[in-house]
Amino acid sequence: MNRRSLLLGAGAVGLTAAVGGAAIAVAAPEDVEAGRRSQPLLTWELTGGFVPAGWNALRAPRLVAYDDGTLVADAARRVKVGQGTLRSLRNHATAVLRDPANTRRRPGAPMIADVPSTVFTVRGNGRRFRAQFEGLEETRPDRAYPTAAYSLLDHVTQLRNRTLQTGSAFHPDAVRLVAVLLDPAQRPTAVAPWPAGVPVPRLDKDEFVAQLDLRGRPARALLRAVPRPDPAQWPVFATADGRRFQVNHRFLLPHE
Repeated sequence: MNRRSLLLGAGAVGLTAAVGGAAIAVAAPEDVEAGRRSQPLLTWELTGGFVPAGWNALRAPRLVAYDDGTLVADAARRVKVGQGTLRSLRNHATAVLRDPANTRRRPGAPMIADVPSTVFTVRGNGRRFRAQFEGLEETRPDRAYPTAAYSLLDHVTQLRNRTLQTGSAFHPDAVRLVAVLLDPAQRPTAVAPWPAGVPVPRLDKDEFVAQLDLRGRPARALLRAVPRPDPAQWPVFATADGRRFQVNHRFLLPHE
């Protein structure tokens, strides 16, 4: 059995895994070209872990904050906050992420396999600080990382909860299509024709997961075909050449 036969019923196929380890912290100058676009002030992302193929491409940042005070949670809800709230977030994140000591695991802290990594990135004063903590939320009872790391986690969690509970729907005319090619031996019970107006993503040899960012008319066509995406149940579409893809999508963020 190959990897693509593993998780049809779960809505995706194949698996990736990550194991616990030390955090990674990076400080770098801002990208001048990227700075001309609407770049985030702060992002909080999860990546890796024991997840189906295509999951990381589909997984939106848990929280993104922009310079105008817009917060977007899970690429699903948004809210506007004041500059004081934004400044407090930026200062807190910068203070934590710029100190390498805040990213170091406690010697002897238990390692937890197959958990996602938490990634924080903050931009300020012409610099960008990024740190990756493997299993930050899962290791909290063991205090694997310094208190400052969990304090920042609490701060962004509070803002994410506020956005999800009080924010308005985030529905831009732009989506990320994620498609997983099924093995020919797999026989899903429900198959629909590939949606009209939606381009079929290209796959290189030996690839079976593809993503494609769509805007405008193609994005609307995909939203009509898959109006309520379910992370656990991906619909299956057949292309004109007979290939079958499991398909899902999420909304694109302003900087994507």
